[in-house]
Amino acid sequence: MPKIELIDGRIEAETHYVEKEMVKLVPGSRWDPSKKIWTTPLSWAACVQFRAIFGDSLVVGPALTRWSIDEMQARIAPAQDIRTRIDASTESTDDEIFLTSDITPYDYQVCGATFLRIAGSALLNDDLGVGKTLQALAALGPDDLPALVICPNSVKRSWARHTDKFHRYATPYVVTGGAVGRRKIIEQARQDPHALVIINIEAVRLLSRLAPYGSVRLARCRQCDPRHGDESLRATRCEVHRKELNGFGFKTVILDEAHRIKTPSSKQTRAVWAVGHDPSVRRRWALTGTAIANHIGDLWSIMHFIEPTEWPNRSKAVDRYALQAWNAYGGLDIIGVNPQTRDEFFRILDPRYRRTPKALVLRQLPQKVRSTRWVTMSPRQRKAYNDLNQRLTTILDDGTPLTVMDNLVKNTRMMQLASSYANVEWIETPEVAQRDTCPCAAAGRSEHMLACRLRWKIIVTLTEPSPKLDALDEIIEESGGKPLVVAAQSAQLINLAAKRLKTAKIPYGRIVGDVSEFDRAQALDSFQRGDLQIMLITIDAGGEGVDGLQHSDTLIVLQRSWKMIANVQLEGRVDRIGSEKHSSVHIIDVVTADSIEEEKLFPRLREKFDRLEDIQRDRERLLHAGLSTPEMFTLDEREMAIIRSDLGV
Repeated sequence: MPKIELIDGRIEAETHYVEKEMVKLVPGSRWDPSKKIWTTPLSWAACVQFRAIFGDSLVVGPALTRWSIDEMQARIAPAQDIRTRIDASTESTDDEIFLTSDITPYDYQVCGATFLRIAGSALLNDDLGVGKTLQALAALGPDDLPALVICPNSVKRSWARHTDKFHRYATPYVVTGGAVGRRKIIEQARQDPHALVIINIEAVRLLSRLAPYGSVRLARCRQCDPRHGDESLRATRCEVHRKELNGFGFKTVILDEAHRIKTPSSKQTRAVWAVGHDPSVRRRWALTGTAIANHIGDLWSIMHFIEPTEWPNRSKAVDRYALQAWNAYGGLDIIGVNPQTRDEFFRILDPRYRRTPKALVLRQLPQKVRSTRWVTMSPRQRKAYNDLNQRLTTILDDGTPLTVMDNLVKNTRMMQLASSYANVEWIETPEVAQRDTCPCAAAGRSEHMLACRLRWKIIVTLTEPSPKLDALDEIIEESGGKPLVVAAQSAQLINLAAKRLKTAKIPYGRIVGDVSEFDRAQALDSFQRGDLQIMLITIDAGGEGVDGLQHSDTLIVLQRSWKMIANVQLEGRVDRIGSEKHSSVHIIDVVTADSIEEEKLFPRLREKFDRLEDIQRDRERLLHAGLSTPEMFTLDEREMAIIRSDLGV
């Protein structure tokens, strides 16, 4: 009969040898050869998993029984009670909310802040635009400082402004500049017990050591590893050395846009883990409107950041909770939540997970009205597109060949050609500098390029004609001069649109990767004042963390991203608090007929959104709230139409 008990801060399991494979199912379980027992980290998750695996035959020792009862009463039950509430109780007091009197949060935001404090460490997965930043600040008490905010570069100033204006105690320190400047700001913040250090996520790995993950090897200098360390590796490049953010003494770490750490092997993710798992950190809050990008496997990295003892091993968690299917290449793809362990999964997740659908709490927001403008490729676009699709190579009008080597590049080129025509430049590498000696050179320029393509660098530049930009011209003319937001995945397509607007003398601003943070802020301010009619954005640069685009009631999407998260984030820029001044919000998709967009892109996004709904359970929540059938249909239209292949229906 299996028995588990709390001993020396960990769970020890005594089992029969025939139960070995069952114990292995518990993530984090390890065999202790010295004591001849199995051990797991002490966590609520492990208790749930042991009970689910062994059932009524499991014997729980008195010490572990007392711990689990205390955990249930102190955290699990209160968190479960508050996690779905949207009306603040009459028992709430000002002491629970650490905001100034300059702002009055909504009831659901008060509930969200209360949940964060009760849960200790948690994932706030509220819908885009409902105020996750404000909830985190409201929950951040003086005993939780100093704190660290890790966020996209584009919202660092926004966090600082919100803190300055609305928080009672915290003093923001925005980490910017070069290496010397960043260290100076961090050292200055270290002297302030009420510091709220704000840093962009890309800079964390420069200022922190990396946490280990699986078999990924950490680069070590000789000081850290005298025997096997790299002599040429400086301490600043060593991945084990403690750096400025390690040992700072943070009590709280807030990770904004937490889906950025979905890849556990990346250095960015492991640096965030290292900072978040410092011994001084008592609370870890992850904020994101889109917790998963492709499937529930993406959730593990975020939950490991929040509570590593509950989510210690990714492979075991995926094996236990993910529904998997064989793909065409002989590998396993995650296609959803395993129905056999679904209830167990949510018993572990829910005490640290809160989501508030926008449709449930922001009834004042305008309804989305969707439409699709179908465009047709020009004859030369269609010829090049079909050639690439069928033969992986084509000859453009100027005689320059365009060729692709694999399906990934093929899909990229077909997306480009579905948007506009293109010019191709072949850059000679040193290997073909002496092409006159190449046997195929005598056959002609095009044949030589195709034969020797492995030794050439190909640069593809979008150019006119573009039926999508023709459609954009029509929409702008129809708009009557009102402000518009125009988005696309491709920066080249956005730059082509900018050239047209400049020729037409239409004032516009740009938010793309090569525009500085200062210039972005200036453009947004001008757009909100009405000085600019059009705001051009790329989905990656303007779809995440950017505030102010709700000044427009129309979003024109020239080209969708393959990333479901990016598309959801994009629409959240115009459909959020502040857009209630509009009677409706218009989403116009410009889609090329009979192209990869219609045939592959939107069906793939639909599959990804269905997997996101497995975690969010918005429909279940709205049905429980008693919303009528028309309101449920409205939700589907608001959130699912972006990934339907028959857009606008």
